[in-house]
Amino acid sequence: FFVLGSNVPRMSSGIQIKPKTAVQKSKTSSPLPCSPEPPIKPQPKPSDKLNPKTIDPFGAHSRPPSAFAAMYAKGGIPCRLVHGSVKHRLQWECLPETVPFDPLLVTLAEGLRETKHPYTFVSKEGFKELLMVEGAAEKAIPLLPRLVPVLKAAL
Repeated sequence: FFVLGSNVPRMSSGIQIKPKTAVQKSKTSSPLPCSPEPPIKPQPKPSDKLNPKTIDPFGAHSRPPSAFAAMYAKGGIPCRLVHGSVKHRLQWECLPETVPFDPLLVTLAEGLRETKHPYTFVSKEGFKELLMVEGAAEKAIPLLPRLVPVLKAAL
């Protein structure tokens, strides 16, 4: 800006810039948040009809945690994952022979549906190790009516 002897600023092309008056300033200022006028909603674009909203298959899923995941997070499964450099293994808090099969075997079978680490490993290995215990057949046979539907769902 160049100033040529007056208090009104001029541009280099010689055009005067007039300062805004108080009325002009109030017209251009944003409305107060407590104004009674509702905000204006933007109109949808015509191209929005061509692009319907879809679900992002790679986005985060809002699926609630399964019974197995909730039980594992609370510490209800008496084994933990031990990370090795090459292989992982389970560490049981008590001997697998002494663990009651009734709730645990069914819960581990429900975990076979899981797709996230560490649930996949803990459920597969825990289920396998419980069935390898001596006398597991006698403990597992009464649970078959509850195990079969869960195992079918895991397929």
